[in-house]
Amino acid sequence: MKVVVIGGTGLIGSKLVTKLGEHGHEAVPAAPDTGVNTITKEGLPEALEGAAVVVDVSNSPSFDEAAVVEFFGTSTTNLLECAAKAGVGHYVALSVVGTEQLSNSGYFRGRPSRSG
Repeated sequence: MKVVVIGGTGLIGSKLVTKLGEHGHEAVPAAPDTGVNTITKEGLPEALEGAAVVVDVSNSPSFDEAAVVEFFGTSTTNLLECAAKAGVGHYVALSVVGTEQLSNSGYFRGRPSRSG
C-alpha cells in the first residue's frame, strides 16, 4: 500500500517511513527537501497520486502563533484538497493532546489538537 508521509524526512516522519517500509508498504517521504511543498502545493498532487493513505507529521517552521496558525491552516487545507482529488482514502494527522494546560503557548493554539 502506498503511504505518503508529509514531513517524512523529519525526526518523526523519517522513523515512520522506515517502519512502514519494514512492514512492506511503499512509504513515500514528502517534504520540501523531496520537492513536496504543502503551502505552495508544489509536487503535492504528484506525490499523492496512487496513495491509499496520507500521514501528516509536518511541523511549522516557526513557533510564532500567527505563523503556526497560517502554516497549519494552509497546509491542512491544501493536503485535504489534493488528497480528495487523488482519491486518497485515509488522512491521518499527528496531533497534540493535553495542550489546554499550556494555553499561553501560541504554538499549541495554532497546532491542530485533540483532547479526550
